[in-house]
Amino acid sequence: MSTRWHEVQNVREIPSPALLIYAERVEENIRRMIAMAGGVERLRPHIKTHKMGEMIELQVALGLRKFKCATLAEAAMAARHGAEDVLLAYQPVGPNTDLLLELAASFPSVRFSCVADNAATIGELSDAAARANTRLEVL
Repeated sequence: MSTRWHEVQNVREIPSPALLIYAERVEENIRRMIAMAGGVERLRPHIKTHKMGEMIELQVALGLRKFKCATLAEAAMAARHGAEDVLLAYQPVGPNTDLLLELAASFPSVRFSCVADNAATIGELSDAAARANTRLEVL
């Protein structure tokens, strides 16, 4: 790879603005992340850093299975692109509780979980899961 790898050779052919992704660099960064962590089982990358289904697919192809997200839209994207385990990094409240359970029902092969920081929210999550006749892991 050239020392000036970031320079675009065909700049006149690319509309602006444009998102340019250097796939080789991205893949190498993921491989380094895995090596630094000591294996894929020790990682749960956060989707909010890239918000791209293609990135999830690349990470899955390199052995990653667990992901963390900040929104239900990101959780759905992760499930659609091959994630096997998705942690919602905030506690769902109000309609998001039922939406999370609906998402889990739509992707039965994906393990969904969320976090909660108070007894009332945990109770609401438990009640919603009971109404949906399902289980939801809450951290």
